[in-house]
Amino acid sequence: MLRRSLSRALPLLSNGVVRRTGRCGAPSRRFSSSSPSETVCPSISPDDDSRDTPQSGRPAAATISVDRSGLYNPPEHLHEPTSDPELVKHLKSIIKFPEVLDTFFSAHRRGTPNLFLSIPLILKFCASHPAIDLGRQVHCHALIGGHGSNVFIQSALINFYCKTGDLGSAQRAFDEIPFMDPVPVNCLISGYSKAGDVIQARRLFDGMTKRTSASWNSMISCYAHSGDFSEAMRLFERMQRENARPNEITIVTLLSICAKLGNLKTGMKIKCLIRDMGLKKDLIVRTAVLEMYVKCGAVDEARQEFDKMERRDVVAWSAMIAGYAQNGRPDEALQLFERMKAENCKPNEVTLVSVLSACAQQGSVEGGERIGSYIESQEMASGVYVGSALVDMYSKCGNIRGARRVFNRMKEKDVVTWNSMIGGLALNGYADEAFELYQRMKVENFKPNDITLVGLLTACTHAGRVEQGLAIFHSMKEESGIMPKVEHCACIVDLFCRSGLLDNAYKFIHEMEVEPNVVVWGTLLSACRIHSNIELAEICIKKLLVLEPHNSSNYVLVSNIYANAGRWDEARKMRDLMREKNVQKVWAYSWIELDGEVHKFLVEDMHHPNCEEIYKVVDGLSLQLKWISYDYNLELI
Repeated sequence: MLRRSLSRALPLLSNGVVRRTGRCGAPSRRFSSSSPSETVCPSISPDDDSRDTPQSGRPAAATISVDRSGLYNPPEHLHEPTSDPELVKHLKSIIKFPEVLDTFFSAHRRGTPNLFLSIPLILKFCASHPAIDLGRQVHCHALIGGHGSNVFIQSALINFYCKTGDLGSAQRAFDEIPFMDPVPVNCLISGYSKAGDVIQARRLFDGMTKRTSASWNSMISCYAHSGDFSEAMRLFERMQRENARPNEITIVTLLSICAKLGNLKTGMKIKCLIRDMGLKKDLIVRTAVLEMYVKCGAVDEARQEFDKMERRDVVAWSAMIAGYAQNGRPDEALQLFERMKAENCKPNEVTLVSVLSACAQQGSVEGGERIGSYIESQEMASGVYVGSALVDMYSKCGNIRGARRVFNRMKEKDVVTWNSMIGGLALNGYADEAFELYQRMKVENFKPNDITLVGLLTACTHAGRVEQGLAIFHSMKEESGIMPKVEHCACIVDLFCRSGLLDNAYKFIHEMEVEPNVVVWGTLLSACRIHSNIELAEICIKKLLVLEPHNSSNYVLVSNIYANAGRWDEARKMRDLMREKNVQKVWAYSWIELDGEVHKFLVEDMHHPNCEEIYKVVDGLSLQLKWISYDYNLELI
């Protein structure tokens, strides 16, 4: 009987109409569906449940046979469970999605009774992969079987439609539930949250007579996803007042909010709850604490949390390495990466992008080559994210040949990849090649963005092409639809300054539509020193003392300008002003790379383990220079 009902109903579904023949006999909602000759569903391997093809970026697919009426047509060679509980157990042991469908529909064709226990599991598979048409067929099967009022099946249906973006069908499935249970309400709140519909989500939340931890978590996450962090925190405070117990999901969400806000004080309060809730050993929670510290700039505290972890996964390693890289501590990032490899934890794309960023900051040619060779040997350089980061790293280390090699081998590129290569060519003085690549980028239908134009202006700056740079700047809005930002203006100021056109640079700054920042004024001040322009230097320092009063380099630079001009009183006053404001000079250092290790030296530095040998060599070189009457005490500008 069930097979005859299903065979009548499913062709109707493919035509767009299904009528329920359950207890009440009322017609069900309409669900649109196509009836193709075959349906393409993703194939998931045991090792990777989200693998993409590098050519298209779409999930790898396997073909599932469907007959002319739109019915799924499974093979007949599978294991044959004889009951619904046995079927559920068997389905949970299967990894590949097509095999799950084969098993379920084969059981249905044989007339296995009461399949309602396995329907939620099948809908979960259909939502994850996603297989919209097949999920609707399962929905039809539930209706024909009289399971439309089952709260577990309805919750699975709501989850399926939310995850596949059909909130209308999710709402209709929700409206058919005979009594309100927190589970389907939570599913629908989550769906509206992911769709960005905060008002509908809050309407459902406020209408609940009984709320679970998942209800609070869904609503807090909804506000977090929409960027309303203050309301999310207020809702958590209300959750505490109503004595609702938070769980690990609540804590992770709140720590993520604190990280985005950079609110370390509130983050520490949330951390205290972890101890009270007995979650100190939870890896996900501890990783969230680590990331909160990192995003708030407390890198040393993050490292303490990292060292206390009894076990670490790739996410924890990646978070700590990224913390060092993002906070300007590349040496520690690279050291931790070597330790990660030594402990046999395989890095992922996030790890490698952070490591490449650290290499680019360090500027170590040998270190960059070593990391680059490792990534290429692992065949991880062809991906968009890692490949783009590798191009950027090679460019910043001066290895433009390596950058070109990686760029040319990448099967898939995005605008970031093109920008990395154009910017790398520009920084290394290959202006013509940068413009040629820009033209090729447009031919291949990639739309340039503001970063692309920064790269082109940088190429003009390093090549001294004033007229071409100005032409690009003035045509940005008309040709590319991009409003000039302060970064573009800084490039033009640098272009004028490198060409000795300081008055033009100052005039341009006054005509800027955006507010000049420290980079703009600092660029002009540095040029004033080179060209001994005291008048403009005094204008620049007044602006810079307001914008960044604690930057020691500005005081030192102006003091040296006065000293070079013989104006010793003004030079002394600038040094006195520096002391009055308690501005500490940041000591500059020199560095040299030897056998893959970077050695740093301050003036008269005695901390290096080989300092005696080093000073003997330096003294010997000084004597040789004196013998040939070479004046080595020259100031390099």
